[in-house]
Amino acid sequence: MMQYPRKIVNFNAFIGGVSYAGRATEAKIPEVKIQTAAHRGSGMDGSSAVDMGLEAMQAEVTLAEWVPGLITLPGTRERMVLRPVAKAQETNEADGYIATLGGLWTVVNFADLKPGSDVPIKLTLEVDYFRMVKDGDELFEIDIQAGKRVIGGVDQLAEIRDKMGF
Repeated sequence: MMQYPRKIVNFNAFIGGVSYAGRATEAKIPEVKIQTAAHRGSGMDGSSAVDMGLEAMQAEVTLAEWVPGLITLPGTRERMVLRPVAKAQETNEADGYIATLGGLWTVVNFADLKPGSDVPIKLTLEVDYFRMVKDGDELFEIDIQAGKRVIGGVDQLAEIRDKMGF
């Protein structure tokens, strides 16, 4: 029997613990991408990717309203939590995700001013902490400053931290 995919149908955004439901119109969850170096050693018929750590991560949120407390975010480290919900098509079952993001707020981008049109603001967060949970189960936790990368319950950097003495 064919099954329809669960689709993200809505989300909420929290910044500094404050809900922006109804005011957040769009958000971008960071891309998690491992930076690689190509290695081709003797006897190899081609190159192979070698894990060199994570690439920089960036998140964004767009709001339909100019909130003074958010306009003053650049240079601060308020956490943002995004809570998208995926809904089954055959039933009313839903999956809840929680993306907790920490880092440095760097950009407030004001849209062009036009009479009679929406003029949102877009905020950019340079992410150094990213935790994703689905219905209470942790999928991953990345903490750049602590040298921690736990994916699927496996701390991929634990031995490296131990050998470095921290």
